[in-house]
Amino acid sequence: MRFTALVTSVSLVTACFTPLAGLAAPTITLQASFDGVNGQALGAPLIAAGNGLHYGTAVVGGANSLGTLFAFDSTSSSITLQDSFAGPNGANPKAALIAAGNGLYYGTAVSGGASNKGGIFAFDSATGSVILKDSFTGANGSNSRAALIPAGNGLYYGTTEFGGASNQGAIFAFDSTTGSITLKNSFNGANGANPYAALIAAGNGLYYGTTFSGGASNKGSVFAFDSTTGAITLKDSFSGTNGAYPRAALIPAGNGLYYGTTEFGGASNQGAIFAFDTASGTIFLKDSFSGLNGFQPWAELSAADNGIYFGTTLKGGARDKGAIFAFDSAVAAIILQASFDGSNGQNPTAALTAVGNGIFYGTTAIGGANNRGAIYAFDSGVRNPNPVPGPLPLVGIAAALGWSRPLRRRVAQANPRMA
Repeated sequence: MRFTALVTSVSLVTACFTPLAGLAAPTITLQASFDGVNGQALGAPLIAAGNGLHYGTAVVGGANSLGTLFAFDSTSSSITLQDSFAGPNGANPKAALIAAGNGLYYGTAVSGGASNKGGIFAFDSATGSVILKDSFTGANGSNSRAALIPAGNGLYYGTTEFGGASNQGAIFAFDSTTGSITLKNSFNGANGANPYAALIAAGNGLYYGTTFSGGASNKGSVFAFDSTTGAITLKDSFSGTNGAYPRAALIPAGNGLYYGTTEFGGASNQGAIFAFDTASGTIFLKDSFSGLNGFQPWAELSAADNGIYFGTTLKGGARDKGAIFAFDSAVAAIILQASFDGSNGQNPTAALTAVGNGIFYGTTAIGGANNRGAIYAFDSGVRNPNPVPGPLPLVGIAAALGWSRPLRRRVAQANPRMA
């Protein structure tokens, strides 16, 4: 997607409610801006590397304008170019990195590689270099937007938007020992088409995922992938009423329930949060975006505690430049937390990454000092006396525990349905 450059001079965000006594209002604060040389147009979440260091990818920018791999130092609030994508080693990465141990990270590139259909690359943080591991050919998939997910013994699974037998997307396996990509199965429209998001493991070799299109109404689907048989099975379809066109991965909510977001659909066709029940195999609408509380969520939710989740929207909020919202699953309510204003970033497409004590880091596609994208901090305003750092995000999902009571009170204050 191409984003129109818009710049404002407002420096902070505004919460949608008055905080409780003793609790700070949630804010978005600019941490660092991209300048094109170190990257431009961020589409993926950061991954924690320890000691305040985070790694990430930019879709364009760098030495060849094909994207970068960068480091963000939260201590100095600085972005440092690690390596540039050149085409042969991949181009235009849009997915989160995944830690593979010993300072090595794997990622996917939408384009570049031997056939310009994308590939899987390795980033060695010791040398700061990006190395192509294997290329997509079309037959084994094409144009992966999604992060890899580990399956054990050096094996990873992933999805591609196109390619496979019907050119409607594929599920592949990447063997890090041999450095090779193998097709597992293809989407055909009926079981979904064009997956944008990573798979999520459900146990016993079963994985769930979403497709952007396909299914009964061609508005996307939730599917199951059985890694033992290689079968893709449609579980349910999006109809518009229960959401439409999901871009993001599912996240587990317990008892066989998963939550997710759709870019459109819902009551106002401005996006929705849905639940997928594995027991019944059905998708249920939980709440709809209205514009004021956000519009067009692209990213998966990030779990806090006690049924509270945070997320981002591409547009909407106070200035229609994107927003951070809270979703309370107990009452199925979406509540605006803070809005982007351009100076602190604009048009976030990635999930939040928890860093502890109520703080999250995130990235935006444009905005910041140079209007080329930014890294921001979201302060939820709730202090955990024993902060738990966010884990290394395997599929862009961040967790932050221990804030439920003050957060729920504050969210309740903003939403009459919870009173």
